[in-house]
Amino acid sequence: MDENLQDKTVLIAEDTDLIRTLVKIALRPLGCTVVEAVDGREALLLAVELEPDLILLDVVMPHMDGFSVLEKMRGENICPNCLIVMLTTAATQADQDHGKESGADGYIVKPFGKDELRETVMNLLS
Repeated sequence: MDENLQDKTVLIAEDTDLIRTLVKIALRPLGCTVVEAVDGREALLLAVELEPDLILLDVVMPHMDGFSVLEKMRGENICPNCLIVMLTTAATQADQDHGKESGADGYIVKPFGKDELRETVMNLLS
């Protein structure tokens, strides 16, 4: 299933090492470059510096939560061409509505399946 998105960059903003590792493993067959941020502040800095094609953004993170990162990026037009997918345990309908209203391009609830994650990324980047 090598979809060959090697010209694409995905930023994982996630404070849990295990989840970042699982995401990298799930995305490996796509061939994209994967960059990691361990909190919201680092995610913002890397988004400005690298302008990734897609950001997988956890909600519950230290220093700045994912909704704050999303709202700052969309509100201040930071990385305007970045697609942003919330990847989180914040699974209520209110959370999902908040993400969409704030400009998220997708919402994946943890625990996620690697196929669901890969298909979402592939569909958004293709």
